[in-house]
Amino acid sequence: MLKYILIAFSLMTILSSTPTAKEPEIVPGVSKRLAEWRAEHYSEVRYKVDLVLQKMSPVLKGRIEVRLRVRAGADDAGTRGRGDAVDVPVILDWRKISGHKEKSRVFDVTLNGKSAEPEEINEHLVFRSGVVSGENIIKLKFESPILKSGSAITRYVDSEDGSEYIYSLFVPSDASTAFPVFDQPDLKAKFKLNITRSPDWTVVSNADDCGGRMEGAKIVEQEFCETKPISTYVFAFAAGPLTRVDELGDSSPVSNTLTTGGATKPQAPSDPSINIYVRRSQTERFKPHAKEVFRLNREAIRYLENYFAYKFPFSKYDVVLIPEFPFGGMEHAGATFLRERSVIFPTEPTANNYIARASVIFHEAAHQWFGDTVTMKWFDDLWLKEGFATFMAYKAMTDVMPEYNAWKVFYERTKPGAYATDVTKGTVPIYQDIPNLNSAKSAYGNIVYQKAPSFLKQAEFYLGEDNFKESVRLFLRHHAFANAEWSDLVAAFEATSKQDLSGWADAWVKKRSLPIVRVKRSSYHSYREMGKPHDTAYNYSLEQKDALNEGGKWPMKTKILLRFDNGTQEIKEVDLTRQSGKRGFARYWVDIQSNPNFKSRAPVFVFPNFDDKGYGIFLLDPRSQRYALESIHKEKDAFLRSMMWGALWDSVRFGELDPTNYVDLAIEHIDVESDDTTIASILGRVGTAFTYYLNEEQQAAVGPGIENKLLNLMSKDSSNGRLITIYRNFLRVAKSKNALKLLQNLEIMSSSASPDRASADPIVTKLAPLLRTRDRFEIASKLAASKSKEARGILARLAKENTDDASKRYAYAAGASFADENSKKKYFDDFVNNKEVSESWIEAAFRNWNSPAHDELTLPYLERALSELPNLKRNRKIFFVNGWLGAFIGGQKSKEALGTVQKFLEKNPDLDADLRRKILENLDGLERAVMIREKYSKK
Repeated sequence: MLKYILIAFSLMTILSSTPTAKEPEIVPGVSKRLAEWRAEHYSEVRYKVDLVLQKMSPVLKGRIEVRLRVRAGADDAGTRGRGDAVDVPVILDWRKISGHKEKSRVFDVTLNGKSAEPEEINEHLVFRSGVVSGENIIKLKFESPILKSGSAITRYVDSEDGSEYIYSLFVPSDASTAFPVFDQPDLKAKFKLNITRSPDWTVVSNADDCGGRMEGAKIVEQEFCETKPISTYVFAFAAGPLTRVDELGDSSPVSNTLTTGGATKPQAPSDPSINIYVRRSQTERFKPHAKEVFRLNREAIRYLENYFAYKFPFSKYDVVLIPEFPFGGMEHAGATFLRERSVIFPTEPTANNYIARASVIFHEAAHQWFGDTVTMKWFDDLWLKEGFATFMAYKAMTDVMPEYNAWKVFYERTKPGAYATDVTKGTVPIYQDIPNLNSAKSAYGNIVYQKAPSFLKQAEFYLGEDNFKESVRLFLRHHAFANAEWSDLVAAFEATSKQDLSGWADAWVKKRSLPIVRVKRSSYHSYREMGKPHDTAYNYSLEQKDALNEGGKWPMKTKILLRFDNGTQEIKEVDLTRQSGKRGFARYWVDIQSNPNFKSRAPVFVFPNFDDKGYGIFLLDPRSQRYALESIHKEKDAFLRSMMWGALWDSVRFGELDPTNYVDLAIEHIDVESDDTTIASILGRVGTAFTYYLNEEQQAAVGPGIENKLLNLMSKDSSNGRLITIYRNFLRVAKSKNALKLLQNLEIMSSSASPDRASADPIVTKLAPLLRTRDRFEIASKLAASKSKEARGILARLAKENTDDASKRYAYAAGASFADENSKKKYFDDFVNNKEVSESWIEAAFRNWNSPAHDELTLPYLERALSELPNLKRNRKIFFVNGWLGAFIGGQKSKEALGTVQKFLEKNPDLDADLRRKILENLDGLERAVMIREKYSKK
């Protein structure tokens, strides 16, 4: 008995004396377990960051003071005195960049005023001794790399005037590669930044300027006020000889007074100042855009304040245009960074360009509430911020840009990407399990950016607009400057709608893929014939099936359009939540028996997702498909007509409609479209069908007709936007000698060097004034891909004539288009080994390198490209892996390529799950291309 008492006593002693027994294993990255443990033990985090920015320094130098409150556990309150030692370590994240580890170091470390030597374990600094209950203060000095690309701190040197710019980009968890922090979204902190910099530089950060130190008449040390609580990934700064441009396009060098450091005087949160900064050499190019960019930002903030019933959450709103920025934008709290070329158009803008610019501006503005003020607790809920930002961007567009049909644009620009991913074996739920933030980059993609806002659009229709809006307001108020999970949003939905939404939410948030919905025409009097297509059917149902056959259904409301041969029609709301059916599918009956239109005839057209309220692949029944093919050009409703084009395209992708039928229909009736976005959508599909779904014989048969139709459209169109939209699609499909010759003449005519040598072709004369430098390089790229003998000479001349930074990138990308083995080998080596080539250059080049016209030449590199994925995941920015796979798999269309990818997956069973999913996602397009070509090219 004594033996067991002693054992029990020993166990109690161990448990009571080692509160760190529950301490998580310290692994590379930031594990979810570590994040949860730290959130339980740490609070009230503050950072004071002092940086020294020296021109052309290979490293960022600085000091950081980390303040945090530590408690031993949930039951610690009242049991320990303030300042008592605790056996709870402080674990900071400190990750060194692969290939540049020698540039990262910490030194002169103290903990609570005493010298400390933290353990460096798997990308973390661990302080075990000297930690006390209550506030702890860690101070240290650090150095970390400043690189051309691939790092949290990036340097850009402007070749036009030699100016140097430095900017940070910490999303999703890269702040810890710049300095030690708690790099998880739910340990929000107040930041206070102080920067020593060159006197001719301007620094923009999250907060207002609070003074600084002068040398003579110049600021050399700039101090920023303390921020509100924000996550590390939205802390940021940008530095260099930036110019501030006002709303009228006037520019001024930034003031060197101590009071504001160049920013507009801080305003109350209800009236944020808006400042736009651009690099010095681009000031004149930006001025024509200034008024509209200011308007879009100002009116978006006004709309969002009204919709959320919540004033702008920060004291000012700076917008900085960043050259070669790897994203369209990044929503740093109070200081959004935008990709420069997304705002200052490098080519003649179309409606799509204006919409894309507005969308990114509205998206980043919405993030100031959804993302910065209320932040997801963990990156598994990334969709909470990205989905809402996109959804709110389109709601803002309806108010700020009423000249565009925002929800038609949403259908044309957002839904296709969501469907293209969600139908694949590589898709994921909106809520994504992320055990470690070193995998968070893989969460970014079509599901969070395009499916999530599509779900929110359905949710608004399902719950009702008023309930939805009040839920959003409740959610924001309750979680302001804190963190939330998707269940918190569902709780707000339930509170306002007075419904139990647990099953509804689980189906949409936690289940992957999407429903394929079909209209079934059934004879009312013949039960045996139900489900079979009948032109004289009286009864209709919507059949829902899981695209991946994994079981389950999606509760949904939609609208169904019924049109009759006498021109009358009816629109009915259909609740797909009420269901009947067996054998793995659901049927939702449409109650139309009492409709007088059904006396002796059936509808000639049934459209199952009118007004695009639902989410899924809605396939037309045979009779409705025939109606669409015969009557699409007569449809007066532009939104419905666009959706009819989309439904027919879905039939092509699912092997239910010959792609040549779609191409022929588009070429015959594209004239009825006047909207740039719809024209671009239709012609983009024509280009895909021509490139991937038709064999060489079919291309030879339909190619001249496509070229001639586009040439005819260009000769008639007087709108610059539509003209450029059509031209860009002509450039994509041009294949004949005459088409390539026209492009060559167009490039010459667009140059001021030798216009007398140009063709007198009226289309060339009409287009040439609209083309810019980027267009000319794209012509050179097309000629190179088409094996034109003149391509090398044209590209050499263009590179000699244009030496600015953007032109150098264009020239590099165009050079990747040549169809010879030496060129392919050189560029592939650059892609994987040359650290001096920036990511933006590689991203501009790898699609040209992977031209589908060269698929036989690039096929031998496909397996090697797939083998690079783990390295790219570790060392490249968000979206790079997506683009890489889209280029290398998207450049193939053969059965042999399909086999190569499938064999790679078989040979690499231990490949990271997220990378395997990304491959499967991109493989779907190749599988469809092979299936469609085999089915229809042999007819």
